[in-house]
Amino acid sequence: MKTKFTLPLILLFIAVKVNSQVLFNEVYTDPGGNKHEFFELYNTNTSSAPESLDNYTLVTFFEYTGGNGDIGFYVMDLPNLSVLPRGYFVGSAAIPFSCQGITNSTASDFNWNSTAFRSGSTGGYLKKWVYRHNDLSDGNPDYDEGLLPADFNDFFYRRNGIGASYTMFLYKNGVMQNGVIFGTGGYAEVIPIIIGLPKLYINMSGSAPDFEIDFSTYGTVRIENVIEAAGSDNGYMREADGKCGGWLKSSSQAEHTPHRSNGTVDGNDGVISVSTAIVRGNAINGSVVTYDVVSAPTSTFPITMEVYNDRGPDTMSLDGVDLFIASNSEAVVSDGPFNTTIFPNTANVLVVVKSNIGCIDKVLFVPNVSILPVKLISFNGNMNNDNIKLNWETASNEQAGRYEIERSLDGKNFENAKMIAPTGKNGNEQYDFEEEATAAKVYYRLRVTDKSGIVTYSKILGFSKAIETTQSLTIIGNNVTDKITVSVQSEKNQPLEISVVSMNGNLIAKQRLNVSKGNTITTLSLPSAMNSGIYIARLAGENINSTARFIKQ
Repeated sequence: MKTKFTLPLILLFIAVKVNSQVLFNEVYTDPGGNKHEFFELYNTNTSSAPESLDNYTLVTFFEYTGGNGDIGFYVMDLPNLSVLPRGYFVGSAAIPFSCQGITNSTASDFNWNSTAFRSGSTGGYLKKWVYRHNDLSDGNPDYDEGLLPADFNDFFYRRNGIGASYTMFLYKNGVMQNGVIFGTGGYAEVIPIIIGLPKLYINMSGSAPDFEIDFSTYGTVRIENVIEAAGSDNGYMREADGKCGGWLKSSSQAEHTPHRSNGTVDGNDGVISVSTAIVRGNAINGSVVTYDVVSAPTSTFPITMEVYNDRGPDTMSLDGVDLFIASNSEAVVSDGPFNTTIFPNTANVLVVVKSNIGCIDKVLFVPNVSILPVKLISFNGNMNNDNIKLNWETASNEQAGRYEIERSLDGKNFENAKMIAPTGKNGNEQYDFEEEATAAKVYYRLRVTDKSGIVTYSKILGFSKAIETTQSLTIIGNNVTDKITVSVQSEKNQPLEISVVSMNGNLIAKQRLNVSKGNTITTLSLPSAMNSGIYIARLAGENINSTARFIKQ
């Protein structure tokens, strides 16, 4: 007997939500005459290696209403066998076995009534624990081990009364992986009679750890409930392998398929909305897939998204050869998006979305096709009476995530001026933006973010605002000979340039000067070979362009 442990509720709850790997997929609960119970498990594990079932345990509840009215649990420690990735594992009351619509099937991995299994030589066992206090030496002070017939065919005991006809739990190393309630009555949680039972000690065979189940904590544990009445030759099956909430009652229209697929979950299933996109890269850097929970019921969080390379043979569906790449979880809807790099860069991708119960809500196929990113065709602007208008045109507009106008006063440090949402129109589209200039000089650029998160920038456009000023140029004396004397009125200290040009625009002379705020008087020498006539003196500088005429004698 190994050391036992009891999992607290918080650890149990987290494990149910995050670490689920193997789930119930089919259960034949009500065999008809000469037929046999069976169960099927489905492996949703992300590993490419088989999952060992040596540390898995099945527990079902029974409540006898006749005779001594015993209640308790059947416990099945699974044998030391394994299940393939995205594969099936079947246990049955006989091999060959028969069920609704199937006769003498050998599609079972073990027979729980075989001598090998019952003796423990396969690494598992089958026990019945009755809520009774007679034997204190069996490791369960509140339960006694009961006798089981050699051909036990009632592991899924049908509880009489209203609701919860069958309650069953699947554990890995003592941590619940999946819990299911079958039957009418509206029970969405573990029924009160189970919660009120004392702890049950599970003595595992092999190297798996022993554990205790504390049913008093099961009032809030997440569990699947299937509102379908039990029948006389029926069972239950998921309508697609591992699908959340997709259980059907077996019938002539929906028969059991042990060790075969029930169908595949696709992107139209489930209640969780997830956005996906992929940007084709090159062979060296790979491609990038982006995925994010857009909306989902609160009860489904935390949500896990698993990324696979879809390698077939059944493309667009999750199967055993698909290669797991990465996994990310969102505790709340704002935790995403996530980006994952994939190789080869041409690979198609599957995003498997799991709720906190561990079942599959949907499987999204993300085709890796060459999609043209949003492209900026033009970005132009003009200023009229200090009003700036920008306009731009894009190609592949449907790939745009957002457009942002950025503004700067120095042409280097930019800040967001306005975010403009794309129209969503396919192909080319035109946009514009207007605002009034509030600075002497202002610069703009366009930031374009496509749906994959890639950012590109436009060229920079600059505009100068017209400024009213008292800066001016005055010629002192209209008739000059060898030099001119000028008076300059300036609003600030600044460098300027004064030049003399003829009436036909030819440059005659120029000179740079530094003026102070206020009035400055200076002279400019004229060439000795300068002909007589009318000339123009021009003063130029930042936001100044002033002219004056004079006559050369």
